[in-house]
This record gives sequence, structure tokens and C-alpha cells, in this order.
Amino acid sequence: MTSDTAMTTVKVTMEARDRLAVLAAEKGQSIGAFISSVADRLPTAAELDARDERTRETLRQLGIELAPSDRAEGEALWAALDAGDDEALVRAAGA
Repeated sequence: MTSDTAMTTVKVTMEARDRLAVLAAEKGQSIGAFISSVADRLPTAAELDARDERTRETLRQLGIELAPSDRAEGEALWAALDAGDDEALVRAAGA
């Protein structure tokens, strides 16, 4: 980070600050550097939409058409798996 980079303050709970401190320390970073690296890696909704469209176009070139509901179904599957629903993948494969 250069010295002419503008800085700001973000207010979080003390619990969040403490967790960020642990996560940053595990990466050998300051909290600010850690938050910046996370922000740089997480895509925005617009970036996800653009990625989705690039994927759809690549699949179209391969002769595969996705229905408009496929993305929502995929996101629902990931949410179920993240929530610990181990059977979600089995149900999705049988659908």
C-alpha cells in the first residue's frame, strides 16, 4: 500500500474485530490488509452476473443450453450443502 492511498474507518462489533484479528494473524496480515484482500477476492453481484453470462456462452458454444432456473437451482443446492444438508446432492442428482 502506498502512502498516498486514502484510508477510512469501518465500525464493527468487538467480536467481529477480534475474529478479524485472528484471521488476519493467521495470514500474517494486518486487519486492514486482510479486509482489503477479502474485498478484492469476493465478486460483486454484477461480476457474478458477467461470469454467469460468460459461462452460458461457453456452454452454448459446446452445444449445452441452460434453463433460466439452473442458476437459482445451483445456488439453492450450494446453500443446502453449506447448511449441512448432506442429502441435497443426492436429491439433485436424482432430479
